[in-house]
Amino acid sequence: MSDKFPLVCICVPTYNAASTVRETLESILAQNYSNLVIHVSDNASVDETLKVVESVADSRVTIHRQEKNIGAEGNFTKCIQLATGKYTAIFHADDIYEPDMVARQVAFLEANPDIGAVFTEAVTIDEKGAPFGVIGRAPGGEGSVARFGFRDLMQAILLHYNFLVCPSALVRTEIYRDEIREWGGSLFKSSSDVDTWLRLARKQPIAILREKLMRYRISRAQFSHSIRNRTDRADFFLVLDHYLAQPEVRDFLTKQDLRHYGWLERHERVARALNLFGSGRAPEAKGLLRGLFCWDSIYAAMINRRGLATLAGGAILRLLMISGASKKNEAIVKAIKRISWR
Repeated sequence: MSDKFPLVCICVPTYNAASTVRETLESILAQNYSNLVIHVSDNASVDETLKVVESVADSRVTIHRQEKNIGAEGNFTKCIQLATGKYTAIFHADDIYEPDMVARQVAFLEANPDIGAVFTEAVTIDEKGAPFGVIGRAPGGEGSVARFGFRDLMQAILLHYNFLVCPSALVRTEIYRDEIREWGGSLFKSSSDVDTWLRLARKQPIAILREKLMRYRISRAQFSHSIRNRTDRADFFLVLDHYLAQPEVRDFLTKQDLRHYGWLERHERVARALNLFGSGRAPEAKGLLRGLFCWDSIYAAMINRRGLATLAGGAILRLLMISGASKKNEAIVKAIKRISWR
């Protein structure tokens, strides 16, 4: 059985996930690929997470308890240390995985030994599980699979932001254990996953299945929700700046690639300005809009949706600033933020 159906290790880092982890584990245990083990790495939860996990009676589930909180990225590193078998996935404790997800990913990696990891698209769901969007669409090209080497991935991220769905990744365990080894949280904080995928792509190409094989939850209690409402510079740029400082990366990037970095940076400033204005910090928001209205912004608006959203969002916000703070303007800002910017 192990030759035809190699062992898959699924790690689930948890922290105060009592309300969602049962549904997550049940979706993993319901996979039609049976040769798998599940390691739950609990990060010193103070709710009923462990009790819920313990109530899931299945011999394939092993619980690992951290005596003290080691941070989200530290817990991801712990998951890498727990990795075993031929393939490893790190699933999130509030997402839902379709029954054929693991089987389809394993089949792809078995048929493509040159690929180091495979990702999928995902349907986004709210706190109650209702679907409201799609993430993880691979940019460019056609067909059921998109492939990226390191150079391709770096250039695509500069143009399209991070389009890889972190908990959809199935990685060859030997790459996690021998090459990646740890999540780079000390350097890249909440965007250490982007660094992980770039490091991985330097070793072997990655692929994205153009199939929606999981449901990715976005809720108010979730870490990603707080990131969306931040007012400081995104950790994502820590990753970009790190790689752009490397001569071997600068050598293959074109002037247009670097121009794309500027587009992302302007988009980031408008997003932060919206959050600042919405929290009553209009002067700071105004400062972030300096230099936004230029010919390059207009050009970017004609090229892609993000460029258009950046220019339009900045223009609307500037008009709101002129008219002054009000409840109505705050409502307009909230409406703008509900639009998918990426």
